[in-house]
Amino acid sequence: MTRTLFPLSWMLGATLALSTVGVVLTPIAAQAQSASSVDRMIERAFDDVLGRRPDSREIRLYRTRVYEDDWTDRDIRNELRRQRDDRDRYGNSNGYGGNGGYGNRDRPGNDDRRPSSADIDRIITRAYQDILDRDPDPQGLREYRRRMLDDGWSERQVRDALRRSSEKAELSDAQIDQMITRAYRDVLGRAPDAGGLSDFRRQVKTKGWTEADVRTALRDSPEYREKNTMTEAKAREVVARAYQSVLGRDPDPGADVYVQRVWREKWTERDVANELRKSDEFRNRRP
Repeated sequence: MTRTLFPLSWMLGATLALSTVGVVLTPIAAQAQSASSVDRMIERAFDDVLGRRPDSREIRLYRTRVYEDDWTDRDIRNELRRQRDDRDRYGNSNGYGGNGGYGNRDRPGNDDRRPSSADIDRIITRAYQDILDRDPDPQGLREYRRRMLDDGWSERQVRDALRRSSEKAELSDAQIDQMITRAYRDVLGRAPDAGGLSDFRRQVKTKGWTEADVRTALRDSPEYREKNTMTEAKAREVVARAYQSVLGRDPDPGADVYVQRVWREKWTERDVANELRKSDEFRNRRP
């Protein structure tokens, strides 16, 4: 059974929030389209870091991380590297990294090893930065570290507590606008228009939206999909740049295989460049 990533209330809220700025969402269709590219990103990260494909549970786990916690390809790869290092160090893969939490003690065969203090501090710091737009103060860090270590709190519970905090409710318009502007520039490559700024500010104030929520809504917008829809012409430009950067020449007819992979399989310029570096032509180049 496929789990819906966003509740219906969120979808309706996002649609209402963006409709006045000319960004009309179709959440189910947008989610289906973006989920496929997210899944491919997760699969490539697993293949590159762990040398295997993720199972369905791992796909769901990291897809949730991307949508709800605004994880990037780099975040996924860093987490997988921690898993790999933990496996090498402790001789099992059932600990912190493998379950995206402390390890499920209700499952036979899982140990009760908890994450390190450094792992917990990273979780808390990331939550503070996403929700309150700042690093945690020493008192807050100690309190949430105690909650996670002694009370078994998850990252989601830390985030929920921060969303309900008085500080979150008291964010100034300037702080909120700065957060929204940063999301617009990172996701859409532009400053927010007045209508979008006003609508997202209202979502932050009345519904407790975080910067991650704003980014998710922007990624589900027609503007984002149009900018990120790959065409054959765009794919050829990507491949041409990779050829020039790695081999110092224009692509030949044999490059069509890379064009198809960029166009159909969502390969990036880096993916093409990595493949070109494996070629005899690259290895035989004179220094």
